[in-house]
Amino acid sequence: MRIYISNLVPKEWVVTDLGKNIQLGYKATKGKGPKSFIFPKKIIIDETFMEGLGLFLGDSDLNRKEKRHLSYCSKDKDIAKHALNFLQIYFLVNIKDVTFTVQYRKKNKNIEKGWSEFLNIPKNKVLTRFSNRHKEETMQIQVNGSVFRKLFETTIKKVLDKNFIQNKNFRRGILRGLFAAEGNIGIDYLEKKPYISQITFNLHINEIHIKDIICNILRMEKINFRTSVRKEYNTLEIHVSNWKNYWKFYQIKVFDLCDRKKNKFIKILEKLKVYCILEETTRDSFFNSLNLKQQEIAKLINSWQGNVSKTTKGIHNLTIEQLIILQTANQFPMNELKKGIKTLRIGSLTEIEDEEFMNFIFNLKINQ
Repeated sequence: MRIYISNLVPKEWVVTDLGKNIQLGYKATKGKGPKSFIFPKKIIIDETFMEGLGLFLGDSDLNRKEKRHLSYCSKDKDIAKHALNFLQIYFLVNIKDVTFTVQYRKKNKNIEKGWSEFLNIPKNKVLTRFSNRHKEETMQIQVNGSVFRKLFETTIKKVLDKNFIQNKNFRRGILRGLFAAEGNIGIDYLEKKPYISQITFNLHINEIHIKDIICNILRMEKINFRTSVRKEYNTLEIHVSNWKNYWKFYQIKVFDLCDRKKNKFIKILEKLKVYCILEETTRDSFFNSLNLKQQEIAKLINSWQGNVSKTTKGIHNLTIEQLIILQTANQFPMNELKKGIKTLRIGSLTEIEDEEFMNFIFNLKINQ
């Protein structure tokens, strides 16, 4: 997909041909007029562009139509870098036209150096400002100029008006960006156990257009969800539950733009209790190969002889960690053991038969 910038320029604007690029501006009724900007003549829309589009739909001020500049805000350094790269690569934004401001509650002496080195910008470009509203450092990237703001808005609208959702890479890219900006992995800390209560997208109550984009993509990806409105908080939420859906999120790399959120998901998986339901023949051959008494097996896996007895009869199931301990004890072939697993069970309701998930979770547990 290509977007030709020259087709989006208002008729009254001044266009200067620079070869591969064009310079855009317009004359004001009074005074000198706004600053001109250089844009590429065409933008190639790919998966990375759609990731950036998702970031700006979620965490920029595009909803503020009265604004004459474009601002993006994030507390995550990696997301801020993705946003800056998006502006530089696809819209040719020059650092001299950008204001970088870190808002903080607790000052640290390396605040300017840390952000400048991560974003690869001069240290003197990083401004700081105390704010009681921000628990953590938050970077605001602002492109200064009404010309840029107007063309950026027009370009984003043009892309969204196209049938991008039919393209698998495009829809997954924009979902990835929207999750990095607006997504949350909910943990029920009251339970005091590794458990995801739900994964949500948290939007402003008026962001119906973003809600529709997310919901349409989730339907295309066959991910179940529900929506809710909390008028007292002016929020609109999209809720996803069940580990089958969480695994689909991981498969299509929804977490990949934000290390903090991806690491949170992986850490939950590392501690998650996943039970293995074995085929009868595999179960019998596996326990017979151990050549151990039930009490000895129970000691190895930190369980009780009664549970081991139930396990040998298929009434009780072993966790992946317990299965790995016993497999290591007798060197039963791991590939044969995996082939004999009918399904993996998480909690009391969710069973997953996906081979990719099985290999992923086994490798994760083995390498802990």
